[in-house]
Amino acid sequence: MQREPHRIFGLDLLRTTAVLLVIFHHSLDYIHPSQWICSFGTLGSLGVEFLLVLTGYLVGQSVLKKMSQGRFAVRQLGTFYFRRWMRTLPPYYFFLLMMAALTPAFFAALWYHMEYFLFLQNVAWSVPPFYSQTWTLAVQEFFYILCPLFLLAGSRLFRRRLVAFLAPVSILLLVPLALRAFHTHVEDSLGFDQVFRKWVIFRFDSPVIGVILAFIEIELPGVWAWIRRHSWLGLSLILLMAAYAIMDFPYLYSSHWLQVFFFPVVSVCVALVFPYLCGWKESPGHIGMIVSSISNMTYTIYVSHFVAFYFAFALLLIYPIDSILLTGAVYFSMVWLVAYPSYLLIEAPLLSLRRDDSSRESYLVQSYRKLSASWSSLLESIRPTPALAK
Repeated sequence: MQREPHRIFGLDLLRTTAVLLVIFHHSLDYIHPSQWICSFGTLGSLGVEFLLVLTGYLVGQSVLKKMSQGRFAVRQLGTFYFRRWMRTLPPYYFFLLMMAALTPAFFAALWYHMEYFLFLQNVAWSVPPFYSQTWTLAVQEFFYILCPLFLLAGSRLFRRRLVAFLAPVSILLLVPLALRAFHTHVEDSLGFDQVFRKWVIFRFDSPVIGVILAFIEIELPGVWAWIRRHSWLGLSLILLMAAYAIMDFPYLYSSHWLQVFFFPVVSVCVALVFPYLCGWKESPGHIGMIVSSISNMTYTIYVSHFVAFYFAFALLLIYPIDSILLTGAVYFSMVWLVAYPSYLLIEAPLLSLRRDDSSRESYLVQSYRKLSASWSSLLESIRPTPALAK
């Protein structure tokens, strides 16, 4: 898999680290290693925060650059949404159907979980256990809808660029803080995880930190350079947060105000290393190629890994293995075996279509043509030659 020339290796490394931490955390429900290894599973929650801040940073970069050039209006907003959904919805719906197919009653599973089709599974209520890891995608999708819309409204209502940015960002940052502050205190880890961590209405402040970071990069290059020179500070804070997570977040469940400010504090710690990571553009050798390959497939890996776990679990029921190490290897290998062909057949052809076209109709027509050509080329490459067929 070739690395795209415009990608930044530092962000690829962050994305890869995040998804591997999440996969490791979810795999502990199946592998059951020793207790000291399980204690590192809490790092999966930090992996999610990495992804949310990265989401905000990428949204902010895309929208703010266009706004500074005067090229972001209602028409461009529609194209922004279309390009986002062309990439994310097909893999999501494919594996949503796959998850339903793995249940005893396919159509009943879809009927009783219709909220998943519109990312309504955890807006202001606990996410159902069916395909539950998609709570993060619901947060991201709603943020992708609201953030550009709010920024566009701010640019129309206020002439000064700083005010036009701060007004909508303040809403997206302060409203989740206020909602968590006024919510009843959650006194256990399960309640905190299901409510404060996973409700969409509580989580916009984390990706907003990424948007603020993108604004600093574009509008305040001196501040960006200062943060980059002091990247050791962000790295130290992330290591402290990792140690705090491994110790199972002491005092978090007993302090209401710590729960209120926990997510933005973690997001700021993550954001402080972004300037350094953005300056790390070249991948180091073969390890860099592996990191970039996993980063390319992050979205497909995320939406498919529960399906892969089901397949691995079924395989090990038929052919049991006593070794924890080999069991873990089976689960992680199955994640790759499911994600890689899915990426090639679904996400990769759609990613090749991502470009800024002024005409939404021409983009749709060109998408169909290029997608058809991509699939035809892929099928042609795997079709046996006449000599081999004989």
